[in-house]
Order: sequence, then C-alpha cells, then structure tokens
Amino acid sequence: MGFDKLVYTWTAIFPLAVLLYYFFRKRYETQTISSTLFWEQSMRETKVSPYLKNLQQNALFYLQMAALLLLVFILLVPYLNKEEAVGNHTILIVDTSATMLASKEGLTLFERNQVAMKKLVAGRAGHPVTIVTTGKEPGIVIREAKDGEVVAAAIDALAVAYEHESMERALEFTRSIVSSGSADIHIYTDSMERSAFSEGDSSIAWTVHGSEDAYVNVSIDKFGAVKTPEGTEAIVKIVNHFGDDKTGNVHIKDALTGKSLKDEAFSVEGGKDILLSFKGLPASQAISAKIVVDDDYEADNIAFVLLGNETQEAVVDGNLHELVKKAFEVIGLSVTTGSAKEMIVAQSGSIIVTNDVSFLRKGEEPVIVIGRNDKPTKPISGVMTSSKDPLFTIVDIQDTYVSALYPPFKGFTTIATVGDEPFIQKSKRGDIVVLTDIELTDWPLHPSFPLFVWSAAEMLRSETGSVGTFVPNERKALLTGGTSDAVEVFTMEDEYVTTFAEGSGFIAPSRPGIYKLRDEGTEKMFSVQLEKSEKEFTQGSSYRIGELENVKGAEEGKNNIGWLFLLPVLLLLLIEWEVQRRRGYPN
Repeated sequence: MGFDKLVYTWTAIFPLAVLLYYFFRKRYETQTISSTLFWEQSMRETKVSPYLKNLQQNALFYLQMAALLLLVFILLVPYLNKEEAVGNHTILIVDTSATMLASKEGLTLFERNQVAMKKLVAGRAGHPVTIVTTGKEPGIVIREAKDGEVVAAAIDALAVAYEHESMERALEFTRSIVSSGSADIHIYTDSMERSAFSEGDSSIAWTVHGSEDAYVNVSIDKFGAVKTPEGTEAIVKIVNHFGDDKTGNVHIKDALTGKSLKDEAFSVEGGKDILLSFKGLPASQAISAKIVVDDDYEADNIAFVLLGNETQEAVVDGNLHELVKKAFEVIGLSVTTGSAKEMIVAQSGSIIVTNDVSFLRKGEEPVIVIGRNDKPTKPISGVMTSSKDPLFTIVDIQDTYVSALYPPFKGFTTIATVGDEPFIQKSKRGDIVVLTDIELTDWPLHPSFPLFVWSAAEMLRSETGSVGTFVPNERKALLTGGTSDAVEVFTMEDEYVTTFAEGSGFIAPSRPGIYKLRDEGTEKMFSVQLEKSEKEFTQGSSYRIGELENVKGAEEGKNNIGWLFLLPVLLLLLIEWEVQRRRGYPN
C-alpha cells in the first residue's frame, strides 16, 4: 500500500491540536462527602472496570481523534498496488483466425476472450485503449479510446475473420504504434511461443492470454475432384488431431443443388489420417464434402471444390522463344516444352502455347498462339493501342515496341493494334493470338509481359465458368468481362455480399463457402477455403513478459481505497453527536 498525496501530511496538526486541548483543559478535583460513603460502599460491586470507566469518561476524545485521523488518512489518497503494472496506453491484440471458433461448454474461445477483454478494460476507466485485429493486414478497430462504453461496444462488434492470424505482422504493427512511449499489450489468442517476442522492449509489457484447454478436432485436410471418363472422382483426406480414435460420416453433395451424391462412414485412429476415394459420382460443377463427427471445432469439417478450373500446367511449343516458357513459369504454372504431338496428347488437361495455327482448329479447348508458322511477317510502325477487353484489365501494353507483324486471322476480334494493323486477336472459341514473334519486340523488357501471360492463362482457365479458389480475405486481381464499373458478389443462396470496382484488387469473403461473381449478366463461381494452418490446434498457456519502466507517460497500476473510509468517518461523527446529546453539555 502507498499514498498518492503525501503533501497533505500537514493536516496531522488537527488531531494533534485536539490532543493538546485535552491535555490542558480545566480539570476538576474529586471530593468525598460523608453522606455518600454508605452508597459508595454498596455500589462498589456494580461499578464497571477502571478501563471501561476511562472509556466512558473520554469517549468524546476517542471519537474525535478517530474521525480526524481517518480524514487525514483519506486526504493522503491511499492505494493498493495492482497485480500488474498498467501503462498509460492499453493495447489489445485480438486473434480473429478461424481456430478461435473452437468451442467448450457452449462458448467459443473468441467469445471467452471478448468477456475477458471487457473485464480488463472495465478496471482501467479513463486509460486510452487501442484494439488491433490480426491477419495478413492487421487493422485498428479503435485507437486510444477512453470512453468505456465505446471500448465495450467495439469489443462486442469484433468478429472472426477466418484467415490465418499472421501474429508476427500484428506484433510489428503494434510496435509501430508505440514507437515512442509505453504500453501494456494484451494478446488474446489460442497459443503463442515466447520466442515471438524480441528483447529491448523495455517500455512494453506483453501479456499473452492463451487457451489451456485441449480441443478435440477431426478435420478435412484435403479435398479434390476430377472429371474422368467414368464420371467424377473425389478424394477426401481426414486427419484426427486428437489422441483417441474417432468415428463419423462423410457426406458428398452437389454444392449447387444440395443433392446428396455419396455417404460413407469412417473411423480414424488418434493422431492418424485416412484417405477416402469416391468414384463414379455424377457430373457436377461444384462438390462439397462434410464430415459429421463429435469434435470441438466445426469450421474445418467442410470443404469445397470447383471442377473445370484445376489446370495448373502449360505445354510450351519448343519452337517459341525461351522467354515465353520463363514467363509461364513466373506466374506459377508447371511448364514443359513439347512437340506438336505431345501437345495434342496434353491438350485436354494443360494450357497449350504454340505458333502452330493448326491448333486453332484442333480440340475443344482454346489455346494461346504466339506468332504464325504459315505466313511471313511484314515491317510495321505506329502507336500501340488496346481495347477495353478484360485481357487488359491489369495490363498496359502501350509502351511496347513491335518491329513486324503477321497477317491477321479473318473472323477473329482484334483487341490490340499497332497503327492500323491488328496485334492481338481473340477467336469466338476463346483462343488468344499474338501476331508477332517475341524476339521481334521489346515486350519481355516490360513488366506488362508476365502480366499479359498471367491474364491470358487466367482467361483460358475461366472459360469454364469458375474464377478459382481463394483463402479468406485473399487479395487478387480478377479479369472481368463486362463494361460496368462494378462487379457484385453473392452467396449461392443469392444473398448480397459485396461490390468491388472492375479492375481493382478483389478481396475474397472471409467465410468459407462457394460464391457467385456477377458482371453484367455474366455469372461465375469461386470458392473460399480455410488455410491448412487453421485446421491445427496447439494447446497454449498464459504468461507475461516484461514490466513497464517508470518513464514519462507511464504510471504504476493503483487501486484507490480512500473512498472506502468515508462511511466510517460519517458513522464516527454520528456517534460523537449522540454522546454530546446524552451528556447535555459540550465537552
């Protein structure tokens, strides 16, 4: 315990003055009268002890001294130290990843943390509070708010964002907020290693609020499906992260209609995984897999797959420049260099890149043609221009120099020109044709070249009506086909989700599932899947690292207790008044 206002110690002169008054007040001598001797002898047995008699005679003195001493005590502002130091700035780092939905006794870990946060800030009325949420891009919910109701409302409004917490980024982001001054930072998560904290944070006290509960979890680790001549084949990998054996059921459904395609029971040993295969499933554009099992975490019990957008390979004609192959490798495709015969074999499952114009009439899937093998080039000069085709959503090719062009294809749509001559064309089937050889341009020297390659590959893959697969809140540029200024996102139940401007960075929804992308009547689907890291639990613990130093702008945590003594003072004054009344005269 300590005192905040030692300057008021001078008020001790008041009880001292009362004490001196009682020392020097007029005293009376006791006289014995003969007529009272008999009664004095008779009443001796009924008299109180000398100590109690002293108390009765000097009750007013004791009451006055007690009241004055308590008032002096209150003026000194007594306080009790809290269990932890509290800086002027309290920061809450809130883990909003999917694993915070793990549930025990009807409450998720996220809900428990909300209760704990509100209890913490309720005891720090008047202190500025900042709330930071985790993710690939940490965000500030409120900054240095002192109104307790505002802080409590902000905590209640927090929601799980499903994406990986990326706690390292959240820590660095928070350090930048308190680059000068001190802060008491509380991290609400499931588990966190002590090694995540660096030395030298002398002005920061870290408190990790981890979960010490052991959660039972069985998850769908992987789910995939492909079209085969016999129908659709799906594979489900189920992992038991718990120590005991678990049993359950797998339900395979058409994600668009909700129709059940296959049900199967499973049993998986503790700490093991199993692989289930489903063959001969009906054709479907989107399939979901859901496991029904008794565990504490449901977010990873369902997965989705879109069929027709699984192409991850490209076959590049060996006659093309090496830089073409490099460009497709840069965008993340698995690239092989093949002959015309090899490309025909691979056409059903890979993106074909060639200068052989015969591929424009072969097969059912569109291809990318760079150059021509049936016509000569002719010199060209002029200004490069491009249309508003979706292929150029994120690509600007106007600075590209082209020295020669091949003749254009009749019936194809021209989407870029050099002067008045066609430079890039598209067929009705969706083929993309570049009417020059890469070595006849300076295109590979511009950033637009790999961007064009990526756009072309994405356009060929999106011909199936699928945009692709995303993780929660993933940012990615999308190629849109309409001419409107906005593209809308809906759930499969036609519930509106969000709108984003054409050509801008697309941000996937946070909740896993299958969604629809609408662009002027054109509708395509995409799926949002949990990251693998959000399917694993690590039992954590709570601990504290560092203490706040007595720097400017920081103070120790204190619980003022002076107000507790106001009632005793009033009670003493009431008793003193009663003593005065009974005596009938001032003391």
